[in-house]
Parts: sequence; structure tokens; C-alpha cells
Amino acid sequence: MKALKRLSNISKYGLGAQAREHKRADKEQRRHERFQDAELWEHNAEGARRRYASYDEYVEHQGSKLDKIAHRLREKEDEDFAEFRRRFATCAALDGARSVLCLGARLGTEVRALHDLGYFAVGIDLNPGERNPHVLPGDFHHIVFASGSIDAIYTNALDHVFSLEKLVGEVQRLLRPGGVFVADLELGSEEGFIPGEYESAMWRDHQALIDRIRTLGRFAIEQVRDLGKTRRDQWTQVVFRKPA
Repeated sequence: MKALKRLSNISKYGLGAQAREHKRADKEQRRHERFQDAELWEHNAEGARRRYASYDEYVEHQGSKLDKIAHRLREKEDEDFAEFRRRFATCAALDGARSVLCLGARLGTEVRALHDLGYFAVGIDLNPGERNPHVLPGDFHHIVFASGSIDAIYTNALDHVFSLEKLVGEVQRLLRPGGVFVADLELGSEEGFIPGEYESAMWRDHQALIDRIRTLGRFAIEQVRDLGKTRRDQWTQVVFRKPA
């Protein structure tokens, strides 16, 4: 009887795994179809941009994301905190930084990780949610802080930009001489990553994006390292340094 029950469980769990894999494959197929839809995405030599009728539409679209994913972020908050802490603790370029600004910080898990490591840090996001003590409302294309006032800037949200030129311009303006811009990047569309419902920009490969940021910001590239996978996504961390 017990043997039959074990076989039944194995069969049930096997079918469950197959169903999950089928659901994942369907989701990936829908992503691919949307990404190829010329009414949704404009493709060019550098990658692709989501089509928006106006900047206000972009802001509204990006600002609506948190309400739909906040429950998932909270479910995985402890896991994400540990991963952010690992990334920052092993980033030698942050040693000695007195202030860190996090762009597109949502709930502020990365800000909490920086606090835990002893940094003064704050985040900005179009929609940080209500009563968020770690993240201020703000647009990373138009940041209110003074020029040359920040030691380090961090983001993992470059796939949510409207204008890479404006964002990198703000980073270059805000960093003090010798300051660092730490960017965690996902793979490009030709490397296997297909954007979903809320990504607004996509690069063909991550090296091309690195080169473009370096050129736009007149940065030196100090370090490029493989961060490994977090759940299904492969990440690369790049440290750009502003000339002293």
C-alpha cells in the first residue's frame, strides 16, 4: 500500500513538473511574440525600445509595475537581500564610498543590504510604494541631487530606461570625480534574454551595452565580472569609474 502511495506521489509530482515546464514554455513563447511585434517594439542596430506615445505614457507604465509584483518581491525579499549583500560585499570598488544612490530601487532591498554593510544609501523609484523608508519617489532621468555629490551609484534597472543617454548623463553629473557607477546587467536579446511586460529597453548583447555606457559617460571600465544566475536570469556586474 505504501509503495502504491509513493508511486502515486511520484506520478503526481512528475505531472506537476511537466505542467510547470509547459506553462513556462508558453510564457516564453508569448514574450518572444510580443518582442517581435512592431507595434510594441522598435528594433534597431543597438537593440530595441518599447514604443510609447509620450514620456508621460512611459512614466505611467513603469510606475504601475510595483502594484502588480509587490507580493512576489516580498515573498523573495530575504533571498534578494542575501544576493544583494553578496554582490556589494564582494565589490571592491565600493570600498571607501560614503554615499550610494540606488536607481530604480522599488522596495529598497538593495538599499537595506547596503545599510547592513555600513553604507549611507538611499534609493529612488517612480513608484516606491507607500511609507517606504528606503526609497524616495524620483525619476532617474531627472534626479534632483547636486552635481558631484555622490560617491557611488548602483542600478540593475537599465532595461527600464526611456533614454540611456539621459540616465548616463545624470550618473556622470552626480558622481564626484573618481566616483563609481556599478551596473548589474542581464544578457541581451541575442544572448537569450527576451523582455517581458515592463522592460522598456533591450540591448543585443551585454558587451555592446557596456561599450555604449563607457562612451556616453566618458568612464573607465574598472571591472567586469560574472555574478552567476539569480533564479532564471544570468547577471554581469560592471564597474565604471568617472575620471578623477
